Amino acid sequence: MRNIGIAIIDDESLVRLGIKSSVAWEEYGYEIVGEADNGQTGLEMIREKHPDIVLLDVCMPVMNGIEVLKSLQKLKIQCKVIILSCHDDFCFVKEAMKNGAFDYLRKNEINSANILTVLEEVRHSLCKKQDEGQGGWDSYARHVCLHRLITGSSEPAERQLPVSQLHIREGNLCCIVFAVQNYQKVQARYGEGRPFPLEQSVINLTVEVLHQWTQELEVFLLQENRYVILLSSQNSVSSTQWEEKVCSLVHELHTVFQNYLNADTCYGVSSAVSKFSALPEAFEHARYSLQLHYFQPDRFLIKEMRKPDRTMSRPEVKECLGDINICVSQKQYTQIFSRFYAFIQWLQQHHRENLDVMGVQNFFSNMVRFLLLQEGKAPEETVEKLQACETVEEAQRFLEDFQKGLKTGEPALDQKNYLIREAADYIRQNLSRGDISLDEIADHLMISKSYLCRLFQKNLGISVQQYIYHTRIEQAKEYLNDFRLKIYEVAELTGFNSSTHFNIVFKKIMRCTPAEYRNGLKQ
Repeated sequence: MRNIGIAIIDDESLVRLGIKSSVAWEEYGYEIVGEADNGQTGLEMIREKHPDIVLLDVCMPVMNGIEVLKSLQKLKIQCKVIILSCHDDFCFVKEAMKNGAFDYLRKNEINSANILTVLEEVRHSLCKKQDEGQGGWDSYARHVCLHRLITGSSEPAERQLPVSQLHIREGNLCCIVFAVQNYQKVQARYGEGRPFPLEQSVINLTVEVLHQWTQELEVFLLQENRYVILLSSQNSVSSTQWEEKVCSLVHELHTVFQNYLNADTCYGVSSAVSKFSALPEAFEHARYSLQLHYFQPDRFLIKEMRKPDRTMSRPEVKECLGDINICVSQKQYTQIFSRFYAFIQWLQQHHRENLDVMGVQNFFSNMVRFLLLQEGKAPEETVEKLQACETVEEAQRFLEDFQKGLKTGEPALDQKNYLIREAADYIRQNLSRGDISLDEIADHLMISKSYLCRLFQKNLGISVQQYIYHTRIEQAKEYLNDFRLKIYEVAELTGFNSSTHFNIVFKKIMRCTPAEYRNGLKQ
């Protein structure tokens, strides 16, 4: 099943960023294959990348959207074009539709729901033109249907895949979510001389093993290294007997992956439910059970029916985290990590409980990010490596190596570090203002703007503007802990000119929206 290729052509970088970060594209069967900031480079990119769908700004420099549409017709390039327009561009939109545009979106109305609605229309249009032998769009429709079945999201009745086309039936439904352990290493050694990519081999093996026992199954890739199995049984067996059978099948799958792929796998399993409407809850239990392998790597199958514990709100944990925050503010690195490891030891002692995995992982990531920003260092690469740790033991080893790389004292700063620290202090002091400029920071430091930019890029690997965004988001996360503040108020307090801009930047850095981040704090 191939993804539908999408290209974005718009001269506003924030619009492109907003579109890219508004949808979990691969989960819905799409892929961003390219982007451009003017019509001419966009046309060249279309000729090179051959996208199925183009999101095209109507008013751009060098070559506008109308000219791009006319060129596409002249060159006989087959793709569906969705025009992006401002509220006062109706005359351009009308002309664009005459020149072959499929639909249009107003920029001030762009959000994930509107984008997906328009793309669904395009997908159905493309589906009619596909040869029956290709079958890719049917597979996509099945994937979307299954995804919505486990998440509980709805779609118009006329677009729903009839449940009769699924291979599962109501009655004794069970959900399994599983992953390949040490995924990056397995993927690195996999592929040479293999006919299928790793993901396809995992799915093929799963289907082959389970088909020996039942035809009532659906298997699909939810996201990278997260596979979902849905099983049902019309046989006259009790729920308990069926759940025991499911666990037996998981044991067999685990052995097959060891023998055929030389890979270990871990599984989260739900209890049996009787209705499709209960699948979202079953899926959440299975997904959470899989997360618990972070604390219980010795078990390859976990079935946890309790909700995640409010681990980060326990009195003993809050006291430990309070001590860590005090040490951070005073840059007492030895004490910070001493308390870090004490917290990890506490987690290991309680590893069989229903701990809040996401809360713990977010705490680790946020502390490392804050420490690096405080030291004037770019945090993203380090945080990504920490988030890739599959167990709490791996996280501890990572933190031990991370500690060695930090200063344990406060030696005299050289001139470059001094200037960066001064710039960082000035940014923090003026954070609530939305108009902090490079000129004023450079004037404050009594250096040129170009030298300021080179200083940040060379020493931190990011631009001054990116550093400002990171600092704003770190402050925003603290404000989000105060549930009396509304999200638009947090945006204003941290210097964002609109809630939309705040959402775009927050999701780009944190990979979730402010609302999703706050909901995670409530758990």
